[in-house]
Amino acid sequence: MKKQILTSALLSIALISFVQAQTGVHFGLKAGYSMATQYGITPAEDIYTIETSVRNGFSGGIFLYFPISEAVGIQQEILYAMKGSSQDVSISEPIPINTVSDYELNYLDMPILIKYRFVKIKSVGIYGSTGIAMSLLLNGEYTVNSTIDLGGPPVIVQQSGELEGFDTFDYSFVYGAGADFKLFGMDFFLDFRFTLGFNTLEMPTVEGEQTVPLRNQNYVFALGVVF
Repeated sequence: MKKQILTSALLSIALISFVQAQTGVHFGLKAGYSMATQYGITPAEDIYTIETSVRNGFSGGIFLYFPISEAVGIQQEILYAMKGSSQDVSISEPIPINTVSDYELNYLDMPILIKYRFVKIKSVGIYGSTGIAMSLLLNGEYTVNSTIDLGGPPVIVQQSGELEGFDTFDYSFVYGAGADFKLFGMDFFLDFRFTLGFNTLEMPTVEGEQTVPLRNQNYVFALGVVF
């Protein structure tokens, strides 16, 4: 299934030039900084605390923009997106344990968005966007380090591996805003995007322990160009 989707994505890329020439649909490239995290753990009373850190990474790819009117259009994207997080969990009872889990997941994101330009002042336009995205997991890995306090020298348990047999698909709600402008005679835009995952992912921890239910979310700041 994964190979079929990747093949479809490559065929879509090959058809972009043809579609653009035949229909007037705009083709573009975008790339930027991704600040990914994961959510879903709720601390139970005062037994444990959680600190979540972001994974800094890259998000970028290609898109097609289908104009409906001067202000409204539909945008279909194919993006490479780095997601994941670092989860620092400290348990106080019955034995003090600190566990730091690092999750790195790389996806092929396929959002479809409605874009609406609210206002245009000379050559600068301000727009909003919203839509949904389907994501295909390309690869992923995790690292878990647990420190157990037994009253003497700390016991350290380490584990790492690839996310084999992991959930392949994720589904997300997407919204954002941005500004488009002309520079050097070309059409550019600056874009902010927030993606909130719906699928609960069972993230691995130390062997023998229960998995951790987390959902992806990420913030992307990107620069794009429209041809």
